Amino acid sequence: MPCFRFRCICEEYRVMKKLLSNRLVVFLLILVVILAVVLIVVKHSGGNRASDVQDGITYLESLEAQSASDVEAQIKQINKENLAKSREEIIRKIESGELDVWTQFQDYVLMGDSRAVGYEYWHFLPDDHVIASAGATIREIKTNMDAVVAMNPAYVFLCYGLNDVSIGFWKTPESYVEEFTQTLKELQDRLPDVKIIVSSILPAKDPAFERSKAWYNIPDYSDACEQMCEDNGWFFANNDSLAEEHSDLYDIDGIHFQQAFYPYWATNLIDAMMRASEEV
Repeated sequence: MPCFRFRCICEEYRVMKKLLSNRLVVFLLILVVILAVVLIVVKHSGGNRASDVQDGITYLESLEAQSASDVEAQIKQINKENLAKSREEIIRKIESGELDVWTQFQDYVLMGDSRAVGYEYWHFLPDDHVIASAGATIREIKTNMDAVVAMNPAYVFLCYGLNDVSIGFWKTPESYVEEFTQTLKELQDRLPDVKIIVSSILPAKDPAFERSKAWYNIPDYSDACEQMCEDNGWFFANNDSLAEEHSDLYDIDGIHFQQAFYPYWATNLIDAMMRASEEV
């Protein structure tokens, strides 16, 4: 019976609790035990109940034999795996139309250039959560940092790069990410808990190169941004395949995007946001 299984597992947990002095681990183990009970009751109610109980006890005994730090690390890994499964399911539902991608944006600020302006221009995201303007570069992050800190968001999305590559301030990808890194470290210092998500620099296409040959170098700058994120524990939303798959959604200038492109781009950002949430 479910109640019998619950009593058995709780008794095993009582013994284990005496052996673990770390309060955080004990709290987390309570969650693990509850989860174990629910999974056993729901998933195996029609199976071999004695075997189910023994499996649960065996698992808890294996935890008991480990150090407190090992148990905590194992619980974190379980949580991370469960969050990853949840992320995959949510992205699948967004892509199938079962979920509205815009409802997934919570407690955030989105910053960027004229491409990012489209998020508010098309009324996808509210104006008070979007700090973007035509011609903007990463230097606008410092200009608006006080405003961002005042909002104290959980997530900051950064959608820059088009003007950065062509404006001439940064002659190489290395010099670009050097200043970008310094700016983001300052932001991280002022908002220690914020998750920083950098959107890859969406490529330009003909006839854009008639305006600036420098945009041929966008992939190199974008790759440098990805490495920057990897080196500093920030999160990178790679849009390369997205831009290629939906190349028909570029505006005629080869720089900006039609309204229909934004939900695809937003889905990539949400995926990165959820990856950031998995870091527990």
